[in-house]
Amino acid sequence: MTLEERLIAYVDGELAAPDRAAFEAELAADPTLADKVAGHRRLAARISSAYAPVLGEPAPPQLVAIASAANDRGAGRRLPRWAAMAAGLVIGVVAGRALWPEPGPLAVRGGELIARGGLDQALTSRLAADGGALRVGLTFKARDGRYCRTFRSAEDRLAGLACRHDGRWVALATAAWAPAPSPDYRTAASGDPPAVLAAVDAAIAGETLDPAAERAARDRGWKP
Repeated sequence: MTLEERLIAYVDGELAAPDRAAFEAELAADPTLADKVAGHRRLAARISSAYAPVLGEPAPPQLVAIASAANDRGAGRRLPRWAAMAAGLVIGVVAGRALWPEPGPLAVRGGELIARGGLDQALTSRLAADGGALRVGLTFKARDGRYCRTFRSAEDRLAGLACRHDGRWVALATAAWAPAPSPDYRTAASGDPPAVLAAVDAAIAGETLDPAAERAARDRGWKP
């Protein structure tokens, strides 16, 4: 078990007693590790508080199948409880929109939510500085080397995080969203739902791309 997996299991209360004691000894000797544990706990608390009512609702059987397919592809990689809760919002949003009937910004393909139409075009070609009702926010490289981008669509009342994979944008998290009455929502990350921010935190490696790096990545066709 990696250190990250042990940290997640510790926060979730799933370490066996001997392992828990050993991990707590490491915590006492490593302030950086203690800070990481505190950060995971704060994020878990925010997600739980914001979305407990939604997560208590049963998911439709067909959407459980979609989630199961995604879990099968990611076998061997443990997700923290808060990340699973954030991912569960994908099911909630999809259910609310009846599996994204055509036309729509996302479509279910092979057990994944794939960006289509205007959303696909925006993620592929737009920069964070560009205007419009469908805006791209943060752009960064994920831990697996893929490029990822957040988005917000005023028309669809939707925000999310999508990552580039095999020439498509795959949504890792989505949540209901509406523009704020102030211009604050025009900045890259302000106003993003907690589920989207949690997904960014779980996926990001390093810092977000600055405007020059964002433009260069787009001009390369989002190739790692």
